[in-house]
Amino acid sequence: MHVLTIGGTGMLLGATKWLLKQGHTVSVVSRRAEQVCRGDWAVNTHPISVDYRHTQELRGRISQALSLYGPVELAVLWIHSDAPDAFSVIADEVSRAATAPWRLFHVRGSMAHVHPESPSVPLNCRYRQVILGFVRETGTSRWLTHEEISDGLVRAITADCERLIVGALEPWADRPV
Repeated sequence: MHVLTIGGTGMLLGATKWLLKQGHTVSVVSRRAEQVCRGDWAVNTHPISVDYRHTQELRGRISQALSLYGPVELAVLWIHSDAPDAFSVIADEVSRAATAPWRLFHVRGSMAHVHPESPSVPLNCRYRQVILGFVRETGTSRWLTHEEISDGLVRAITADCERLIVGALEPWADRPV
């Protein structure tokens, strides 16, 4: 299966490695993808070195990856708010090349709890959300570790959850400052 990840070299690194261990071909979008996709990463990993804030370049690089490695059946997107067009560009390009319905796991920060609206997606896209919360510990709270985030994403992919909250979102006042 061809998988596309954005955020797969940072906090989602564990999930990207898990996808590779499952035998998937993984295209990794990152500003430094070619530096990261070496050694153990080299097998079945295809770096797409692009800053996803650069819309036209992103569109071209995704289209090129789809031509080279085939349709994407699963996409994992962790996109910051400073790239308002990236989500729709990726969803449109992947959908255009798809030969069957595909799944998109949209990793979202805890503010998705406060602003729960979902983006519009093409008809052949099966949209899923993974919302990142926090961990309450004795007398305090903390944000999730990269390992906890990746583990939650793997759970969501494995169970094909439409919406999974990793950690806690309530009480909202207990979140880390």
